[in-house]
Amino acid sequence: MLAKYPNVVPIPGSKNRARILENLAAAQVDLAPVEMQRLDTALNELTIHGHRGMVEVENRQVGYNQATHTKWTN
Repeated sequence: MLAKYPNVVPIPGSKNRARILENLAAAQVDLAPVEMQRLDTALNELTIHGHRGMVEVENRQVGYNQATHTKWTN
């Protein structure tokens, strides 16, 4: 993300100290342009499943019971 979008600040979350240090070390990784292209090509070939982002936000704003899959309004 940092290589593609210098104005993006990733905020990885973890309660595990080892994982936090591992995530911080990722900022030191420097990929060559050909490596970035290979990653982009591989990622673009993946099929994404499930909902992320706006659907989840909308469900929280309206109210959504995941157990019964029903919506309610306040």
